Amino acid sequence: MRPEHYIKKVKTSEAFKRLAQEDPKAYLCSMFLVRDFTEKKDETQVDFYSPKRKKIVSFKVERKVEEAPDKKAETINHKKFVPKPLSEDIKMDIDELKPVLEDEMHNREMVYEIEKILAFLNTVEGKPVWSCTGFLRGLGLLQAHLDDETASVLFMDKKSFFDLLRFTGKRPQQPGDTKGMLQDKKKQPKKG
Repeated sequence: MRPEHYIKKVKTSEAFKRLAQEDPKAYLCSMFLVRDFTEKKDETQVDFYSPKRKKIVSFKVERKVEEAPDKKAETINHKKFVPKPLSEDIKMDIDELKPVLEDEMHNREMVYEIEKILAFLNTVEGKPVWSCTGFLRGLGLLQAHLDDETASVLFMDKKSFFDLLRFTGKRPQQPGDTKGMLQDKKKQPKKG
């Protein structure tokens, strides 16, 4: 399905009309999609930035359109930012994401089946870019960025779920290991 379908559905909804009346300068800034190919569950969200609220206003698109709770426009480090406008002239069809990813996986000799895709469309360096995470059969994750204009893969990396676990470098405490317990007790203030 074309992204324009979802954008149009949001823009004709009562929920969006309330936002447009409150903040006529609100603009499209991103889309978020979940496509689950095993359970056949799809989710679509269309996001607008409201300069008046200084927040991203999200609309969930299902049978009807509903406004989701406001989200602050912040980076992971909690730095505020203003998202760039996203053009409504989106070239790629949402249904093209999986075949484009699978074709590039084939070119890289990756033989995994994509079970679910999380896709985020926003403007990066003045161009619409799809940031995709694919959940692969066998606890694998695929990360990819797709250029919307050319439907080409800009970046692709496959990781195992276990690659994402972080290790601190500290020796794990084993059952019966009292060394760690003694160190923890030294840090506690004395009673009495």
